[in-house]
Amino acid sequence: MKEKTQKNRRSLLLVVLALLVAISGVLVGSLAKYVTSRVLSDQAVVAKFGLNIPETINLFADSYTNVKADEDGKKIIAPGTEGQYKFEVSGTSEVAYQVSADVSIAYSDEWEDYAPLQFSLDGDNWLDAAAFQTALSEALASEIMTPNSSYTGAQTIHWRWPFYLSDSKDVQDTDMGAAAAAGNAPSVVVEIEVTAAQID
Repeated sequence: MKEKTQKNRRSLLLVVLALLVAISGVLVGSLAKYVTSRVLSDQAVVAKFGLNIPETINLFADSYTNVKADEDGKKIIAPGTEGQYKFEVSGTSEVAYQVSADVSIAYSDEWEDYAPLQFSLDGDNWLDAAAFQTALSEALASEIMTPNSSYTGAQTIHWRWPFYLSDSKDVQDTDMGAAAAAGNAPSVVVEIEVTAAQID
């Protein structure tokens, strides 16, 4: 009898458990909803701006026609000498950019107010230092490099010390040469600050 009662209880327990599972399945099913998902992503790297500006310029030389320094590598100037330098910006840029340049011409104290060097962008139209700076800035302002393009419009800077301008200038020229021979050589420094900048 006990055994039968235990069997009945087990059977009843199994039936109750089965009912509970069925009820929970109905409840869970009634609580279900449509669900869909997807992971979206994108990735970018920084645009290249690998432009290279030369570290030195070579405007002046140690020899010209009929003019030669007394030692190699000693850069000199004299009436009648001239030269030029083409500055460039190389490298890769994935952004549009513009090149600008500031030119500074500094004469040593021996020159006093005398500034004989003339400058040009084309070798024909000669300007003093201030006018040349303006001309160079205007020429560069019109050149905008599109992404992935090379700087093809590199400007050439021409300079000259005119051989003859007037008798009084000849006197000043001679004074400069005499000072150099006496060990007080007048000097001139030309600095060109080249900038390559991204444009909006």
